[in-house]
Amino acid sequence: MQKVLIGIILAAMILTIPSIYNRVQVEESNKTVETIVPYKYIMDWMIKEPELDHERILSQLQDYGIDTISMEPDTLRSLQQKGELTVISVPRMSELLIFNQMEPLRHPFDKQGVFIHSYGDSSFDDLTRNVFEETRQITVVGVDYTFVPGPPDDILEIPVGYDLNVVDAVLDSGMDLVPRMADSKNIEDTERMAEELLELKQPGIEKVLFMGNESPFYSEPEKLKEFSSRLSDAGYSIFSTEFAAPKGFQTAAYTMDMDVIRLHSQGLAKGNAFDIADKFTRGAKERNIRAFFINPNFDEYAEAKEEFEKLNNEIEAQLPSAFERGSSGTYDEIGVPRWQIALGLIGSIAFLAWAAQTVFGNRKLTLAAVAVLTLLALIYLVTDMTIILKVFALGLAVTTPVFAVLLKKNTESKYYLLSSYFKAVVITLIGIWLIVVLLNGNAFILGVDAFRGVKLVYFLPIVFLVLYALWGNMEKIMKANVTYGHLIVMGLVGAIVFFYLSRTGNEGSVLPYELEFRMFLEDLLYVRPRTKEFLIGLPIFLLALEVAKKYRTMSYYLLIPAVIGFLSMVNTFTHFHIPLSISLLRTGYSVVLGLLIGLILVFLYRWASQKIITELNRRWQR
Repeated sequence: MQKVLIGIILAAMILTIPSIYNRVQVEESNKTVETIVPYKYIMDWMIKEPELDHERILSQLQDYGIDTISMEPDTLRSLQQKGELTVISVPRMSELLIFNQMEPLRHPFDKQGVFIHSYGDSSFDDLTRNVFEETRQITVVGVDYTFVPGPPDDILEIPVGYDLNVVDAVLDSGMDLVPRMADSKNIEDTERMAEELLELKQPGIEKVLFMGNESPFYSEPEKLKEFSSRLSDAGYSIFSTEFAAPKGFQTAAYTMDMDVIRLHSQGLAKGNAFDIADKFTRGAKERNIRAFFINPNFDEYAEAKEEFEKLNNEIEAQLPSAFERGSSGTYDEIGVPRWQIALGLIGSIAFLAWAAQTVFGNRKLTLAAVAVLTLLALIYLVTDMTIILKVFALGLAVTTPVFAVLLKKNTESKYYLLSSYFKAVVITLIGIWLIVVLLNGNAFILGVDAFRGVKLVYFLPIVFLVLYALWGNMEKIMKANVTYGHLIVMGLVGAIVFFYLSRTGNEGSVLPYELEFRMFLEDLLYVRPRTKEFLIGLPIFLLALEVAKKYRTMSYYLLIPAVIGFLSMVNTFTHFHIPLSISLLRTGYSVVLGLLIGLILVFLYRWASQKIITELNRRWQR
């Protein structure tokens, strides 16, 4: 049975090479990264320093590596900041009338709302493009006002349109413009801004960035799909903000056939240019980030200009030569033929059956697993339910590290240590290969869809190894009297488990000087290997192999921390937004460094063992 299963796995892997190759080609063909700055900061600087103008600021920003300006729709609040109109509340207008000894406000002007006076050649209707339907005119002390009824705070935030003068200034400078759009409280406002956004499309305006926690039309999924389809037809792409994608974004992304660009946002402050450039570089290298949104938190343009220059210099120094800066683009489509997925499922069934037979040695259990998995695979091929592929991937991710460390070993073999080590690595890579084949495509590399169960991958293999190591003594342990010593040990184990789990994910805790060590490795090796692999799991696995020569039961306890190295390797590849080449390089470093450190541990173990034996013999001879 084992030979048949291995043959099926190898055939599936060979035949799915095109799937892996296609993904690598797509990822490596997109190396242009974009830097975006919001227009609102430029507006603030020009208001504060009237001698500044668009041409001067935009030209200098280009010199500092800024490619694109993002722009939000104007509101009454922003128009007032620009000095194009004045907004007066009802209480303030009442005070003005009293001051001028005029009649108090009467219906309909005495209810909740705001009075608006526009300056210059533009009328209120021109500035707001007839946004407000229910308005009335009033003249106070010779000044014409438009009264808009409603909650003042809501009125001030209603989007009234994009500033076409800003659009022209940005495009004339040679920069790109990214319009932003939010889901407004009133569906009519969202529909109006959607029409404006579509009319705005032209060369240099190719991408849209959603604002807020919800995508436009989020509350009405069919309208969201229709809007997304119209964006796609117009030639727009959309940005996906890392860690902050708005609700409904997945629907928009799928409707637009993954015309999505991954974006990361950071705040630029005095003295943090190096850190921002470091995030910029790692995001480009390791997370398929192709656009960086920089919020310059400075009141003075002179300060901002100085930090922009520092940031640009740091980025140029840190960004690898394989990347270029400019207008970002979407990834080509990763074609995933159905027959490739089918082959991946067949290979996965064979792999999981092989693992079950190896670990449990029960033929009936193995055949039952094959039957259940085959049924699941058939259901997927009929229904196309992606959740089934995710179940297979999770099963592979949990099983692979356990299978790797429990693979049958011949301790009498001449090259026992090296052959066992590399067999475990190969088993892990086979499991990884099948996971990558099953969950392949643009949705995964863009982070729109993702592998589910990262915490389980970090937890379940360890639990299984604990039970495996204790199984022979389980009855004895369950009947043992619990002492204070046992409670202390359990407390320590619990603290270690808590710390281990707290280090998983993007917000994991780090030890003192660990960040510095990581940066050293990254500078030296282009991408750092994972600490859990090359410093903990893989070296301890080699030590467990050595201990197993004489103390097989003891070696099982060492396999508990050893499995961490292999599950971490699997976890690396389940982060599909990390380029496959980067994950392979990182794992390669871990395997080599883990082997070297592990051999050192084996040498120290042999030296210590010999030392102890010599000392015991010497004492015995006395």
